[in-house]
Amino acid sequence: MTPSEIKKQTVSQLQRTFLKMMSPEWDVALEGKPKNVVADAAKKMLAVQRARLRMENAELASIVGKLKENEEALLEGKEALEDSLKDLEDVKNVLQMTSAFLEIVGRIVAIVA
Repeated sequence: MTPSEIKKQTVSQLQRTFLKMMSPEWDVALEGKPKNVVADAAKKMLAVQRARLRMENAELASIVGKLKENEEALLEGKEALEDSLKDLEDVKNVLQMTSAFLEIVGRIVAIVA
């Protein structure tokens, strides 16, 4: 896969994740959860949006090496995150997979999670 394709897929996954975290279904999944879980979910949502913006705005030439270096981890993380987003009721798993994906993206662009 080319670095451009890796970047595009990563940005798309971050966008889909953000949209899921803005959905009514996610809001319902968070109902009744402890305050610390809801706060963590809000922080993760903002971190996902920030990562998307940073990745989207990064010049390809400046991150090409890091994209290639982390290609396999990004693809595996993307698949794991996509799978977790299929069951929004499992809030803990969604948050764990989001954190794991953000950690990989953070190796490529600087983000605050």
